[in-house]
Amino acid sequence: MEPEVRDLSLYVHIPFCKSKCLYCDFLSFSGYGYERQKQYVSALCKEIEAYSSIAGEYVLQTVFIGGGTPSYMDVSLIEQIIQTIDKVFVIDKRAEITIEGNPDSLTREKLEEYRRLGINRLSIGLQSTNDDMLKILGRVHNYDQFIAAYNSARQAGFNNINVDLMSGLPKESVESYIHTLAKVVKMQPEHISAYSLIIEEGTPFSEDGELLKELPSEEVDRLLYARTKTLLQNSGYSRYEISNYARTGFECRHNIVYWTGGEYLGVGLGASSYLNVRFPDNRYQKVRFHGVENLEEYIGRFSQCGSMQEDEYTEMFRMLGRTEDAIYEEDVYGENILSEFIRDYYKDLHILKRKEEMEEFMFLGFRMLKGISKTEFKERFGVTAESVYGKVIDKYIDMGMLIEREDSIYLSDAGLDVSNVIMAEFML
Repeated sequence: MEPEVRDLSLYVHIPFCKSKCLYCDFLSFSGYGYERQKQYVSALCKEIEAYSSIAGEYVLQTVFIGGGTPSYMDVSLIEQIIQTIDKVFVIDKRAEITIEGNPDSLTREKLEEYRRLGINRLSIGLQSTNDDMLKILGRVHNYDQFIAAYNSARQAGFNNINVDLMSGLPKESVESYIHTLAKVVKMQPEHISAYSLIIEEGTPFSEDGELLKELPSEEVDRLLYARTKTLLQNSGYSRYEISNYARTGFECRHNIVYWTGGEYLGVGLGASSYLNVRFPDNRYQKVRFHGVENLEEYIGRFSQCGSMQEDEYTEMFRMLGRTEDAIYEEDVYGENILSEFIRDYYKDLHILKRKEEMEEFMFLGFRMLKGISKTEFKERFGVTAESVYGKVIDKYIDMGMLIEREDSIYLSDAGLDVSNVIMAEFML
C-alpha cells in the first residue's frame, strides 16, 4: 500500500555569523571563511540527500533557512542548498520559504538572488532602532543599515517580511523601546517578533555584572509586553503567539508547525527533527532526534554520508518501526543500519510515548493565542482533555488564567504573563 503523502516543514541550520552577539547562546560561530562554509554546505547537502528514500511521502509546505546568519554566506552556497532541496523533495507551489538575515549583509543584489531562488519570506534581525542599544548587544549593524536592507528587500519584491525586536535591554528606558517599536511599525512589515532579552548562562552577558545591574525589573518587563500588545494591535497586527504578531494572513507558517505538533525535519548542525514514522504494520509513531553539535564532527561524518545506498536508507527508516530498545541492539536486522546511522550522525533518538505527545500538545498549543482544540485532542488521543487534565484546567479557569470557550481552551492575558508556570503543570 502506498504511503499517504503528508505535509512536512524543513529547517536548514546555517551556523556561521560575522560576529557572535554578546547575548547569543545559539549554535553558531564567527571566524569561518568561504572554504569552510563550502565544506559545511557540501556535508549539509549530503544530509538532505540522505532522505531521498522517504521524501516521496512528503510535500514541503515550509522551508526555513535559519542560523546563525544565513545572509552572511555567499549566495552560491544558498543556491546549492535550495537546488538540493528541490532535487530531493516536492515543494508545494505555495510553500513559505524563509531566510534569516542581518541588515549589514542584506545587499540589493543578494536579495534579488534570493527571490530568483524562490525565497519568498525574509526575517531581518534588527533588535533595536537605537544604535547605542545595538552596540550593547554586540550587533554588527546600525539602524541606517536596517533601513537600507528593508528598502532593498521591498525593491527586490519581498512582500512578506518579519522584523525581530528585543525588549528588556540593559540601560533602555520604556520610552526608548516604544520609540523603537513605533519606528518599525511605521515601516509596515507584515510580521513582527517581539522577544524579551533572556540572559543565557555562558554568554558574555551572563558574566558582565555591571550590565546585569542595568536590566529592567520583572514588573517593567511585563509592562513592555503589555505596551507591545497595545501598540501593535492598534496598528493592525494580531498577536497569534506569545511573542509574535502579524497582519492577517502573514502568520509564520513554519513556526506554527512547531507549536501545533506538525512534522518537521531539521538538517544541519544540531538541528532537531520530529517525524511521524510509519511502522511495518502501517502504524505511525512520533520520533525525535537532533544532529551532532560539533562542526568538525558534522562535516566529517556527513561528508561520508553519501556512501550509503538508497536501499540502506529505506531499511534505516523502516527499522524505526521497531521498539526503542530494539533500535540499539547490535544484531537487529543484520548490520543494524539504523543504529549505526543514528549513532554516527544524530543524537538522542527518542520515540515519544503517548503521555509525552499529550504534554506537548498542551504546552505548545498554549503558546498560540487561540489555544488548544478539545475536539482535536480527542481525535488524536481517543480521550477528552478534561479526563486527563481536568483538575489543572479547572484550577486555572477559576483563577482567571485560562478561558474555555466552545471548542477552545486558551490562556487569558493574565495567564500569558505567567505562561511558563501554567504550562509546567501540564506535564504528566
